[in-house]
Amino acid sequence: MVALFTILSLAAGLAPAGAQDVQIDPLQCWWRTTAGAIRIGEPFQVVLTCAVLETEAATVVVDQSRLEPSVLQFAPFEVLGGSHGADLRTNQRRFFQYEYRLRLVAENMFGKDVALPDTKLSYRVQSRVGQKTSLQGRDQTYVLPAQSVRVLSLVPSDASDIRDTGTETFSDLDRRALRANLFVVVGGVLFVLAGLLALLGVVRLLSRFRKPAAVTDRLIRDGTILRGVGRELAAVRRQRDDGKWTPPLAGRALAALRIVAAYALDRRVGHMPAGAEGLAEDGRLILKAGWPRGKRIAVSSSITSQVIAGELARGAATSSARRRQLLESLEQALGTLTAATFGREEALDDRALDQALSTGVRALRPVRIKQIWLMKRLAAWRAGPAVDTRAWSR
Repeated sequence: MVALFTILSLAAGLAPAGAQDVQIDPLQCWWRTTAGAIRIGEPFQVVLTCAVLETEAATVVVDQSRLEPSVLQFAPFEVLGGSHGADLRTNQRRFFQYEYRLRLVAENMFGKDVALPDTKLSYRVQSRVGQKTSLQGRDQTYVLPAQSVRVLSLVPSDASDIRDTGTETFSDLDRRALRANLFVVVGGVLFVLAGLLALLGVVRLLSRFRKPAAVTDRLIRDGTILRGVGRELAAVRRQRDDGKWTPPLAGRALAALRIVAAYALDRRVGHMPAGAEGLAEDGRLILKAGWPRGKRIAVSSSITSQVIAGELARGAATSSARRRQLLESLEQALGTLTAATFGREEALDDRALDQALSTGVRALRPVRIKQIWLMKRLAAWRAGPAVDTRAWSR
């Protein structure tokens, strides 16, 4: 920060005030060392900073090829390496900086001030006389100011004060600026994510208050129930392929088909947490719901063939011929499975039971499609708003 403050102060001092005609130096340079005194063989750093005039009227072009660490020599010092930082610009000046790592290896320099060798820079001034026209000035020479380092002493004899200056360079400023920009970007991303999570929490909170209690208290979704019904019917079919029909097997198919019939009639399906032992009961289907460890939910329906027959007789559930055909096939399949499960006849009609199972598998597909969220919204839109039929007495 000290180096940046020094550069900005110099730029402010070099800038013209108002409309006054102020003489501005085309080139100014100064040295800075990281140590006021060194030991023999001790590496230290020397920084050269130059301010070059750059305005709309004139531009100073400096030959910087002689300042490269691989070219410039500092006898009797040995150059260990160096770097060139990125340039900084103000309204009137361009600042460039070179860093050199030096060390002194000599036997006759103890207790002396060792000066850096005289260094000259070549430059010329380009004056603009038009939009695309400029005049090239003659080559001029700038002699870098003298700088010396004390060997085994606190400060050299030509030092103006004994305070150590800051060690920040243009490269350090660039690294800090890059780190600051990275932190700003990361902070912005985290802030956006926090805002999205907060918005999601508000939406979920509002949706909980807007949903009826009967919907918010559901332990398992309709899609999960119907997928479980499909797996149960597939398991019954595999067991049937391995042997004949039995009353327990017909009871499993009956429990699954009752759930399908309930969804076909737009009825609610009963569900409750299953026991810890997880034993399946007659007429109930045990499913798992929840993440990561699924809870066991017992799902059941009380729909029978007589209920479907009553709906068909009233005509309330027959909005189309396709739905009427679906309900009629479910009525027949439920009757066949009910007779096989609770009937007294020991010999079961395998062909009729196979047909009832196939009917349940076919009926499951349109029922699952009907329970898709988009299809539910479309059905609610077609039905229109609910009409309040209550009568108020005066």
